[in-house]
Amino acid sequence: MGLGTGLMKTLMFVFNGIVWVLGIVLFIVGIVVLVEGKNWNDIIDGKTVPVSVLLIVVGLVIAIVGFLGCCGAMKQNGNMLLLYAIILGFIILIQLVAGILAFIFSDETEEIVRENIEEFMVDYTGDAENSHTDSIFNVVMEEFDCCGVNSFRDFANLTNPDKWRQTDVPDSCCQTMSDQCGIDYFTSDGDVIEIRRTANPLNEQGCVSKTVEFFEENMENSRNCCSCFCAGRAPANLFCS
Repeated sequence: MGLGTGLMKTLMFVFNGIVWVLGIVLFIVGIVVLVEGKNWNDIIDGKTVPVSVLLIVVGLVIAIVGFLGCCGAMKQNGNMLLLYAIILGFIILIQLVAGILAFIFSDETEEIVRENIEEFMVDYTGDAENSHTDSIFNVVMEEFDCCGVNSFRDFANLTNPDKWRQTDVPDSCCQTMSDQCGIDYFTSDGDVIEIRRTANPLNEQGCVSKTVEFFEENMENSRNCCSCFCAGRAPANLFCS
């Protein structure tokens, strides 16, 4: 019996230590998303703020749970374990809410991103210093190695000819960025000039798919963290029971 109790205490300490680390990671990710998310707010209708706040809150609560679990297991403190059990119930509710929000948001992500990037395309002038949306779109294309909505050809078809010279692509589309690397990339009919394509290769994939992939990967990482949290919580629940 003593050996079994000691083993369970050790397991609870180890798993809750992992939970504590996961909580700290989520907390840090939430802060990074909150600070850096200003570049993405116009793309996903300001949803980075509630997502970052949720990550911060969940990460902080998970870290506290992990700490209480470790201390309660080692000291066999009844008050700590009771508080631990109460917070576990709160975490379950948060996980349910987060799961529902993730499900709803995942269905809307591509539609929201596509609508906003298409608006960026229509209004694109290439003057990032005086245009907030141009600046954001350039950052997206540089960060995700993408160009246009669906492909680089969108700059010949979807832009406003009164605002953008439709024979060009932005320098931020070039695989190796340099001044005017995207100039005279298309004919007046919108066909690609192959010699320019060879001399200055572009990131030809559209930004919608790349941006959606980015957000879906981060949502998957968050789900994996929650799964690890659940796995770490299992032996603790057994011990508390």
